[in-house]
Amino acid sequence: MVLWLAVACTGTPEPVGPAPDARPVSLARGDLAYLADPVVGYPLVIDSGRERALREAWRALVEEGASSQALAVAGDLLAVDPGLHPATVLAAQVGFARRDYAAAAAALRPVVEELPGYGAAQLLMGRLSEELGHLPEAYSAYRAASGDSDLAAERAAEILPRALDILAHRLDEALGRGWLEEAEGLLVTLTAWDPDATVTLEATRRVATRRGDPEGELAAVIRLGERFPERRDLIERRGELELEVGDPASGLEIFTALVDQFPGDPTLAEKLERARFRWRLNLLPEVAQRAAAEVELRRGSFAVLLYWLVSDVRYRRPERPRIATDILDHPQREAITRVINLGLMDIDDTVHHFSPEDPLRQGSALAALLSVLAELSERPAACIGPAGPGQAWETVCASAVRCQLLTDPVECLPQASLSGAEAVELIRRTLKQL
Repeated sequence: MVLWLAVACTGTPEPVGPAPDARPVSLARGDLAYLADPVVGYPLVIDSGRERALREAWRALVEEGASSQALAVAGDLLAVDPGLHPATVLAAQVGFARRDYAAAAAALRPVVEELPGYGAAQLLMGRLSEELGHLPEAYSAYRAASGDSDLAAERAAEILPRALDILAHRLDEALGRGWLEEAEGLLVTLTAWDPDATVTLEATRRVATRRGDPEGELAAVIRLGERFPERRDLIERRGELELEVGDPASGLEIFTALVDQFPGDPTLAEKLERARFRWRLNLLPEVAQRAAAEVELRRGSFAVLLYWLVSDVRYRRPERPRIATDILDHPQREAITRVINLGLMDIDDTVHHFSPEDPLRQGSALAALLSVLAELSERPAACIGPAGPGQAWETVCASAVRCQLLTDPVECLPQASLSGAEAVELIRRTLKQL
């Protein structure tokens, strides 16, 4: 361990390790600019005698390269008062002058963490972090010092793009490892540093997608689309999100324009059909629109969607009436009763409860929709297989894939919750089979 680090970290003036070189250090003019007077901007009270000693030692360091003298003064002061931050800064300046960047940064870090507005410490911390290749840390320090230092402001502006890229890469790594909380913390920093940067908007979009926040993703996609109006992926994603949580009319308009531009694209044709179906929800009663907007759909709300989106549910006469005692006072009793009596959704026969406020599970929704195909279709398709409540989940999943309610078996997650928008899409695919 070098002498100056022992002084800075322990406040002990006795030498540790080899004696320092007493010859003056030679600093380039550019490096001298980062050695600000450690007393200037110090936010705590310091007595005049110590202030004078610090300034004389600092001047000797920057004007004559007298690093040993500066280190001795810092050591003497820290021996008396280990919490005298300007003395630690002076010792770190000696470390910088001697190009011992890692040790200088380690000694200085507690100071900037305790006093983030201490300009002389932050200016030096920025330069040390640059020398060590830690650009986000360098930008953070320069940013903190920029109010007191034009040099810090210039360096901050120059390295900001690279610092943002590094943070965005760290954020992607965190998402890749499933560390959402860490990614969200990095996003907070990106947004504080430059909320309008493209990398920040892209990161905002990725984090919103991972946390299941379609509104947040839509806001980011809209801003990115304004910046890159020709990016088809952004246009399509905005259309999908508008249909899900935004303005369905805007989503319909987006996909109509895309189909006109790319008339032979079957994927776009399917998305336009979905957009038209979603837009028709605007014509239904408000209770159906509210159900479609639920983030975690309830069983009663799914019954409402079936009632209003599948016309046969409203008009078909049930043949096996059943009673659920927990919906007698429910505002959507008629819709729920019709769905139960058509055999599309089950009740607990032991207590005769439908549990309308319980979350809907994907498996129950798929079983109900397969029952729609089996019970309400004039000529049930061969894809249906065994249908109805109570069947094994493997059977439900296999039938759902055969009937194109799902595109891949891995999408079948029977115990997963469903949003209203996801349920609406499943109902649309069911009606397509009808």
